[in-house]
Amino acid sequence: MESKYGILLSVSSLPSRHGIGDFGEASFKFIDWLKEQGYKYWQTLPINPLGPGYSPYMSTSSNALEFRYISLDLLTKKGLLPKVPSFQEDSNKVDFYSVGEYKKEWLYKAYKKFMKKHPETLHKFKTLNKWVNSYATFEVFKWMNDNKQWNEWDIEYLDYFKYHKNPPRHLKDQIDFVIFLQYVALKQWKRILRYAKKQGIKIICDMPFYVGFDGVECWLNRDQFSIGSDNKLFEVGGVGPDAFSDVGQLWGTPIYNFEKMKEDNYSLLINRVGYLANLCDYLRIDHFRAFDTYYVIPAGEETARNGVWKIGPRDDFFNELYKKYPNINLIAEDLGDLRPEVLELRDQFNLPGMFICEFTIFDLNNESTNRQLVYPGTHDNETLYGWYLNLNDDQRRFIANRLHVEYNDELFDKIVDYIYTIPSLMTIFQLQDILKLDNSARMNWPGTVGDPNWTWKLKDFSFIDNVKYPVGKYLK
Repeated sequence: MESKYGILLSVSSLPSRHGIGDFGEASFKFIDWLKEQGYKYWQTLPINPLGPGYSPYMSTSSNALEFRYISLDLLTKKGLLPKVPSFQEDSNKVDFYSVGEYKKEWLYKAYKKFMKKHPETLHKFKTLNKWVNSYATFEVFKWMNDNKQWNEWDIEYLDYFKYHKNPPRHLKDQIDFVIFLQYVALKQWKRILRYAKKQGIKIICDMPFYVGFDGVECWLNRDQFSIGSDNKLFEVGGVGPDAFSDVGQLWGTPIYNFEKMKEDNYSLLINRVGYLANLCDYLRIDHFRAFDTYYVIPAGEETARNGVWKIGPRDDFFNELYKKYPNINLIAEDLGDLRPEVLELRDQFNLPGMFICEFTIFDLNNESTNRQLVYPGTHDNETLYGWYLNLNDDQRRFIANRLHVEYNDELFDKIVDYIYTIPSLMTIFQLQDILKLDNSARMNWPGTVGDPNWTWKLKDFSFIDNVKYPVGKYLK
């Protein structure tokens, strides 16, 4: 039978000589492993620049890629660097700040050598990627303003592109360095896509519904967001109280001004979706429900309790999206307490949804279908084994009865069997789950900021020999 199985693993979690997973050898080795094992899909977290708390879900740009994912070893092979010493090679956690500072030093050396040999290549890249000049200017202006948010910048930077067409010449070196980082990152990522296609592996990427406030989209397109004339947010995004939190989740993200967006057929958001979809085989839209109804919280609130739901652009947006990108492959993250209209919108455009076993296994009326992606849990959940360890005796007995198996030491194995074999379009396990890792390997705790969120990393490739639940037995 053809495999419908995949693995969810952030690029940052791959083993590496330089403290963080990257677009180099480890990515190719992981793809080889997926093929050898019988998996068909690799789902990543967003690969855009990391935001506050090093979250991949509050990026500074929807087009740019995270520079920490650039492989220094590949630059050595290209002759742009000598062999770079290892850095935090044996760490099982990512120290994002230290890794960033270390890599920047070496990347700048590679940039200087590249510009001596191939300045015309960078010029061509700028010409073909119109977004990169404004993004690089944003990043340099941020450095010039002590990394403050753009609305706290000195006036000469705040509205620069309102009065100037091109980036400032006296900052050309710094801006070109940022552009070089994007040139290399995109080149390395596209190499991964080509190799994955050759090996028969499909890549699923992730798009947060919202952008970060302190990012290039808000800086250049303030009228497209709920940003006041004082350049401050007057309302922010999140979700109300739910299974994750009884006070809701206060994301602090800017809210789209959909009435304004409608005037030019949602071009900012449609271009964002289209660009990211071209970097993968499938694009998962995080918080899909916000296209139907989105949660608005007054700025300054300490929790998400006092928000209200508003009607989103619904099919008006998707009609325009499919006009421009008729062959786009999307996945709808349709989780949470949803009104029926959310599912109607999903089904109107034939989008596959999601089925989370940690949420549904106690509901006898909730069964998966072959139009859903089945997950034990996502990056926002406990690892499957961590979840199992936290179940009480009654919950375990309930599961045993539901699965028609004995309640004994093999119950967890039976749960894995159940997840592998229930109906699905795709079945995606976190790598942590098939390694039977507890919550010390959990990726994210929603509603919290900073370590240990996003920091989990494999020390090496010994996991290849430690898979507890290989997919092969379910492909027979």
